Amino acid sequence: MKVLLALVCMLAAGASPLRAQVAGDFGAGVMLGRHTGVTAKYWMTEGRALDAGIGIENNLSLYGDILWHSWRVLPQPSQGKLPVYLGIGLESGNSDRNDFGLRAVAGVAYWFPRNPLEVFAEIVPVLHFNDDKGANVSATIGGRYYFEW
Repeated sequence: MKVLLALVCMLAAGASPLRAQVAGDFGAGVMLGRHTGVTAKYWMTEGRALDAGIGIENNLSLYGDILWHSWRVLPQPSQGKLPVYLGIGLESGNSDRNDFGLRAVAGVAYWFPRNPLEVFAEIVPVLHFNDDKGANVSATIGGRYYFEW
């Protein structure tokens, strides 16, 4: 995990300017929290994106969300962008019993002005559809590097 994070940081340090949050942009990176692992994001429009991840902490877990971003909620910095986003999705975990849940996502991201890099923090309540887990709330932080196509 540390090697992957170091690789993402090295790529970001030598990156040329790139517009993130444009339809067709794709970013990949790492996340820490309930889903510690890898994450990817694909922009469908300027304000809507698909987000997916694979958690590799205790058990293998997968999630996928659709996210809606707004730049009008928080005051914007003089450089970069600071959107708030909301989303909904599904997650599945592989444990003693198969775990399946409905996710609600609330987060904030920062896009660096001259690097194709996004850092984010989010809170995710999950309603599990098996008898023993019920619902829980987790938090995740991470970063994504956006690749030029």
